[in-house]
Amino acid sequence: MGGPVITLSLQSQEDVLLTRRRARDLAGFLQLGAEAQSRLATAVWEVARLAHRHGSDGQVELAIDDEPPAAVVTIRGIAHSALTGDTPGEAIDRLDLAKLRQLVDRVEASDADGIAFVRLASELDPDAWLPGLDELAHVLGSLQRHESGEAEATVNELRMQNAELVTALATLRDRERELTEVNRELLDTNRGVTALLAELGQQADELRERAAGSASFLSALTHELRTPLYAVRGMTEAILREGGDELHPRLREDVRLIDGAMEEALDLVNNHLDLARMAAGREIVRVSDVHVDELFSALRGIVAHLPRSPEVAIVFEELNGVPRLRTDRFKLAQILRNYVVNGLKFTERGEVRISASALPDGAHVCFAVADTGPGLDASDHERVFEEFVQLGPERGELRGSGLGLSICKRLATLLGGEVGVVSEPGRGTTFTATIPAVFEPADDEVEVVEEG
Repeated sequence: MGGPVITLSLQSQEDVLLTRRRARDLAGFLQLGAEAQSRLATAVWEVARLAHRHGSDGQVELAIDDEPPAAVVTIRGIAHSALTGDTPGEAIDRLDLAKLRQLVDRVEASDADGIAFVRLASELDPDAWLPGLDELAHVLGSLQRHESGEAEATVNELRMQNAELVTALATLRDRERELTEVNRELLDTNRGVTALLAELGQQADELRERAAGSASFLSALTHELRTPLYAVRGMTEAILREGGDELHPRLREDVRLIDGAMEEALDLVNNHLDLARMAAGREIVRVSDVHVDELFSALRGIVAHLPRSPEVAIVFEELNGVPRLRTDRFKLAQILRNYVVNGLKFTERGEVRISASALPDGAHVCFAVADTGPGLDASDHERVFEEFVQLGPERGELRGSGLGLSICKRLATLLGGEVGVVSEPGRGTTFTATIPAVFEPADDEVEVVEEG
């Protein structure tokens, strides 16, 4: 801070009021707004009032900073008690620096040897006009020329202070009315939201009841459909088995097509039952020791009879270092069976390869079913596990419901694992299921049955 500085003494209450007036005059000369002038004047008056009240023989300096441009008022010679309010035997106000920082841009306070000073600054616009040294000295000098007991100046200052207080009170009343109106609007909005949430809750309950009724109807319907479907398929198998070479080739082909259609319908019904059971939250995990070699042996016997192109081989890789699992044997077998069925549907020539390997952490086993079919685009890797999604051209005699892979994902999640897919167009597809070696229930709604 350089340039002229004017000094005012703090000997009386009139001096305190005059200090406030001179601070506002300085701010007005520097073209600060009316609100900024009042803020600086109020902050200066607060410090000067407490300094005089504590009996300090202080002084006030008014000046202008140039870096950054600001109107600066420094009150010096403040007693230690004015900052701390710890005068023995008296209850004296303490200077609230936090309140001052709400009024002006910068507040600096120092306390050394029991005598303190407070510097207040209201910053100007960086592009604001600043007076030259001569003009500044003339203006500050005119501010300094006064009579310390000038009654008229004191009365004017009190009137101005009172007017500012009235204006501030009016502003507060306006803001209070605005806040009251806003609170009323918020209360109305809250009531509306509460009513809407109650309505949505009622609609959700109705939808749940309808969904439960639909699921119950679908479950009953699929149960009823299975009986005649099994009967028809049994008759077709009996015709093919007992007819032998006596059947006319066209009749044999027709019976074979009927048998394939019944198998497809049974798969669809069974998949719907699986989804309905899992959606109803009635799933039971039957935990037992699972030897992967025995699991593959049983799976080999099942998939060997699945329909497939004569140019497609089913290959089971050798198991090396795969640990014994403690999980649900039947759900794991269903995941692998659905993977194999899916691979056979889309593969015209080549192979469907089944493998299992222990992960480095020793706590998980990754099962994989790889085919040499047409493959998938990268954009389809997530969609392939969604319900009723069918991607890629299936062979004409094999069609699916689009539920097998979504069931695999649900079963793997139920067992604490996850599914995955690796594929490129023209390079085949590999579906994986990573399963924990030891099942640990993550959901209280899952019923766990230990079977040895």
